[in-house]
Amino acid sequence: MKSYKYITEFAARLVCLVFVLIPHGVMAQTPAPVPALAPVKALQIGILPTLSARVLIKNYHLVQVYLERELKRPVELTTAPDFRTFHFNTIEGKYDVVVTAAHLARLAQTEAKYAPLVCYKAANRAVLVEARDQPLGSIRDLKGKTLATGDRNALIVSQVLTYLQEQGLRQGIDYTLLETPTHSSAVYSAQSHASVLAVTSPSGFKNIPDVIKDNVKVFATLSALPSMMWMAHPRMASEVPALKAALLGFTDNVKEGRQFFEVTGYIGMRAITNDEMKQLEPYARDISGALRSGK
Repeated sequence: MKSYKYITEFAARLVCLVFVLIPHGVMAQTPAPVPALAPVKALQIGILPTLSARVLIKNYHLVQVYLERELKRPVELTTAPDFRTFHFNTIEGKYDVVVTAAHLARLAQTEAKYAPLVCYKAANRAVLVEARDQPLGSIRDLKGKTLATGDRNALIVSQVLTYLQEQGLRQGIDYTLLETPTHSSAVYSAQSHASVLAVTSPSGFKNIPDVIKDNVKVFATLSALPSMMWMAHPRMASEVPALKAALLGFTDNVKEGRQFFEVTGYIGMRAITNDEMKQLEPYARDISGALRSGK
């Protein structure tokens, strides 16, 4: 019994010693669970519907692959049914970054504080196209006939309507305007004689199927306009430098860049100046009222 007593006392002292040597509270703690890493939010890029959604997403998939690699985050591409819907989606902040027409870019800047990132080097301009088997003698031959366009709110359409007014041709009085969904459908209307002229752009014409393109020819090319612009929503302010750097690095020296510019004809990307944005103000004012009225 005496030896049992000594063993018991020794065990009790050993337990006390363990509690003294181990820092207070350590034995009561359980290992904290390692927090799961939150998934990286995809960058939402909205693309103005200048072409069909299928063609746009196919073309911009090359940019998507490049940006995912450079920014180390997923990128999602989206568009809208028409310019008006796209613009109001832009103003409402449904996209992190937009690729949009220059006059709509200026509106996004003034109405929703979007920051300019880059624009394409290739100048935008209106290209008037006619059927090879039904050419016009002069622009005056449009009188009493039909002009086909893509979305009425496109900058190149505004340019053409201004040009025609300068030639003494008034929309709705001297000629009829036929609005179609895309560049391809507008040019097809000229090929099929539903119109005598169609409005497109250099990039739009490049993406028209050969079966249509082979049956039309360029009637006139108007003066250069600012090209499509990349703009960032104000919530992306901290990421603007990285976005600019990545986009300016999207060149012919990158496989995806080389393929993209060959397909679209955009040539490359460059920075946008403050003066360029201010010079777009008249175009932005003109389109703002039409967008809000829905005309």
